[in-house]
Amino acid sequence: MDQDLLEAMRKIIVTETKKIVQQETRKIVQEETKKIVQQETRKIVQSETAKLSAQVKENTQILRSLESNKDIQNARMDRMQHDLAQLTGCCKKIEDLEDRYIHHSHRIVIDTSEAVEKDAS
Repeated sequence: MDQDLLEAMRKIIVTETKKIVQQETRKIVQEETKKIVQQETRKIVQSETAKLSAQVKENTQILRSLESNKDIQNARMDRMQHDLAQLTGCCKKIEDLEDRYIHHSHRIVIDTSEAVEKDAS
């Protein structure tokens, strides 16, 4: 009977010990898995961040170039508007001269060295 009791206690201890070992093993595996996942995630994030950083630098350079081109185009547009205003002024002057040329009148004065009275009509 003592033997049966000892055998029963041994089985209970072995069963409980197996449960404890399984639980602890599960915890250790979960912790290690968690660490590995975190490390891999960190590597992936760093890799993707490096790629994004390079793309951001390239995009920044493109934007700066476009901004510079925009400033140049604005300056050219201002210059063209100025030139257009000058051309418009020149055209107006030419039209005025044409108008004067077409609708001009001459006054002829002949000096005869004699006194001539003007007709008041």
